Amino acid sequence: MAFLGSRARRAALALLAGTALAGLLATTATAAPPAAKPDRVMTPTDIWMRDVASDVGLQPHMYNPIWASPDVKVCPTAVACATSVNAVVGMTNYIFVTLRNPGPYGAGIDSGTLRIYRTSPGGGMVWPTDLTWVATVPVVVPPGATTVVVPWGAVPGPGNLSLLAVWESPDDPLLLLTPDLQVNVRYNNNIAWRALQSV
Repeated sequence: MAFLGSRARRAALALLAGTALAGLLATTATAAPPAAKPDRVMTPTDIWMRDVASDVGLQPHMYNPIWASPDVKVCPTAVACATSVNAVVGMTNYIFVTLRNPGPYGAGIDSGTLRIYRTSPGGGMVWPTDLTWVATVPVVVPPGATTVVVPWGAVPGPGNLSLLAVWESPDDPLLLLTPDLQVNVRYNNNIAWRALQSV
């Protein structure tokens, strides 16, 4: 009789546990899925540049070609050209950088620094050792698109080289920097890369 009582208790416990588990599974199945986390942490502001035409500022991304940002271009005059052209050695060229506000990770007017760097013709691409400073421009970026124009007189070459535009402010810092230039561009929507040729 004790054996049957023990068996009955185990059956009752199994039935209760099964009912509780079924209720828990039903609740979990009907609960709303958790909201997707952004690719990076939110910041007070988010100024960004496109890496490709379809870029919307999300990071990291796998767009290509990563070295042909439509928001960084070289023009022969201080009037914007439709597409980037070859830089001419021995002449003043103009670098146009378009900063976009807001990005997907923050909003609001931002005040910061746009830095432009270049690589040497035929040189390495290691961040930051293979980069040469070109210009530093303080900029206030209201909502919308802000284009910064930078004269560039000391064009090296002739040869293949790259320009990097880097936006940084206390409210929108660079979040991941490695020696790999491609990783830095893919993981920071405030770095843009333009490969070009000097002639």
